[in-house]
Amino acid sequence: MSQLVLIGAGGHGRGTLEILKARRRAGYEVPEIAGFVDDSADDGDRSIGGVPLLGKVEWLLRRVDDGYQAIIALASSAAKKKIAQRLDQRGIAWQTAVHPSAIIGEGTSIGAGAIIGAGVVIAYDTVIGCHTTINLNATVGHDCRIGDYSTVAPGVNITGNVSLGECVEIQTNATLVPGLVIGREVGIGPGSVVLRDLAEGQQVFGNPARPVPTPTKVTR
Repeated sequence: MSQLVLIGAGGHGRGTLEILKARRRAGYEVPEIAGFVDDSADDGDRSIGGVPLLGKVEWLLRRVDDGYQAIIALASSAAKKKIAQRLDQRGIAWQTAVHPSAIIGEGTSIGAGAIIGAGVVIAYDTVIGCHTTINLNATVGHDCRIGDYSTVAPGVNITGNVSLGECVEIQTNATLVPGLVIGREVGIGPGSVVLRDLAEGQQVFGNPARPVPTPTKVTR
């Protein structure tokens, strides 16, 4: 069986490791976890959650031909996209991580490299993009389109027929009403209630959500 490398050794990486451990306990086949790589990690040998820190992302780039699989376990949409594009050029195989407690509706597809956390509910006929994270207890309604590299934080409620562009970041407990179209690289602050479509690059916060002067980003 191929070995799996987790890209990102912060909180998001630890959470992804817990998803993989839960899958193994539930009887699912999970690749052997080789370890973490992280460009912000300190040099030197150490362990994170009982899994070794192998080095920086360059460690994996030098070993793609050895058959490693990977998951990008980062919250930053921009960072996920940048790393994915580098590794796609090398032909790496991406693994998904779906917690066994997640409920996935009929006709829903989950893209390569996606991460679906514990307690997540995704309704029917929805598309989850590549390298997108749907975090703890978030809900995604029917017939939604969640763009590549997006990050949906814990407790977010995306209702039916919502379309998100790529690299959207939605913070904790935000709500999106039905039928919205959200442009690429939009940031939605914690607890916000989004009632209208949002254009590319908008950063919003509040109830109802309004533009803010500085970007609202999901923390790593």
